[in-house]
Amino acid sequence: MTTTANKSNQQPRFSQDWFTRSIPCWDLILKNLTKDNQSLRILEIGVFEGRSTCWLLEHHCVSPESSITVIDTFSGGVEHHGMDLKNLRQLFEANVGTVGSPADVQILQGYSFRELSRLIVSGEDDPGYDFVSVDASHQATDVLMDCLLGFQLLRKGGVMALDDYLWSAEAVGANDILNSPKIAIDAFTNIFRRKARVIPNLPLYQLYLQKL
Repeated sequence: MTTTANKSNQQPRFSQDWFTRSIPCWDLILKNLTKDNQSLRILEIGVFEGRSTCWLLEHHCVSPESSITVIDTFSGGVEHHGMDLKNLRQLFEANVGTVGSPADVQILQGYSFRELSRLIVSGEDDPGYDFVSVDASHQATDVLMDCLLGFQLLRKGGVMALDDYLWSAEAVGANDILNSPKIAIDAFTNIFRRKARVIPNLPLYQLYLQKL
């Protein structure tokens, strides 16, 4: 589904705020990516209720030439245990609709490895996305797949944000490391160290990589 966020008269509704703390880093990175007044092509892998998407539409994707592609199952993961998610996609669309940005928003509903693979196959001559956010499943195997496929869709010089680097659903010392993103992100950054650099001196809520 592709849609332009035509502004509604409603206010956005968010049950959680896992994004606001990342705004200073995103704002700095995106301003650097658009310092030549270029439009932005953004890929979000995992969007939940759309808080980050709405912020992007309000502050950075403000022209018809900009676009955001979002991928989500809209069925949640282990980190959403106990939440009512039956109308999650409808809530995401309603929240995006409160912004009114002329930028295009493309919604791809499904597992990220399938949708990312389709994007790679369908865009072989595509210059790539300027910014990729990886914030879907927090299981290590899924995170590693999202990193690998998302990086293929990132343009040279673009930035990939890897969310919840230090997150764990279990108590420290008793946790299964395969149930958290860190081991996957560490493996990816080690293997791709000649193709990407970690942007230094930023908080470790997220890890930020720039494609070389």
